[in-house]
Amino acid sequence: MEVEVKLWLENAEAHCMVTTSLAPFHIITHRQENLFFEGAAEELSSCHAMLWLRFYDDKARCVVSLKAKAVLVNGVSRVEEDEEDLV
Repeated sequence: MEVEVKLWLENAEAHCMVTTSLAPFHIITHRQENLFFEGAAEELSSCHAMLWLRFYDDKARCVVSLKAKAVLVNGVSRVEEDEEDLV
């Protein structure tokens, strides 16, 4: 199970506070490149879905991801996600 936390930071000072607080726990940085896909008539977003390819660490790994059926309750979003490694 994966837990993803997204923070809405108001300014650079807030960002600095968060990164300073989390710095002792930093182990490794993964560089990512994301390519998002959408139909000409916005077929995916109209269904509240997202499709993308994610390349890790200078294309050492590639994953195709699909997120759909997000539900937001009390500020917490839960979403189905399917991921597959591409060889």
